[in-house]
Amino acid sequence: MTTPDPSGIHSIAAQELMQRGAEGSAFTQWMGTRLRHFEAGRVEIEIDLRSNMTQHHGQAHGAIIGYLADTVSAWAAASVAGDVVTAEYKLNFLAPARGETLWARGEVLRAGKRQVVVRADVYATQHGTDTLVAAALATIASVGQPLNTAPEDRAPQENP
Repeated sequence: MTTPDPSGIHSIAAQELMQRGAEGSAFTQWMGTRLRHFEAGRVEIEIDLRSNMTQHHGQAHGAIIGYLADTVSAWAAASVAGDVVTAEYKLNFLAPARGETLWARGEVLRAGKRQVVVRADVYATQHGTDTLVAAALATIASVGQPLNTAPEDRAPQENP
């Protein structure tokens, strides 16, 4: 009998991340963001590239690439730090993003008490071939509780 991986895509932490990140954001829902891989410090997401996400040259609009880099960075940081917001990111476009699917991988480089530094790579998949289209470095700020903590273990939140 195989024991399920408590840090995998079907883990409680992954489900909580999806609830916070995707179900709580109408924009993320509109994008159709799917979680493709989850482990502490490493997350992958993907979207289908639709025609209303492209620019006049037929490739993904830069804002779509920025969304993927930002979101996967925040989700990777959240996997180790809990509730987070993006403080800043730098994005390098490397190739035109053409294909059926865009996906991104975020990997935590360093997690501190107040901020998490994440590297994100964004890929376009066309006819089964992945092309690296952008690379980002992000600083993500921790603002809340860690993922997968029992309600009785959470510190009370003050109302603003």
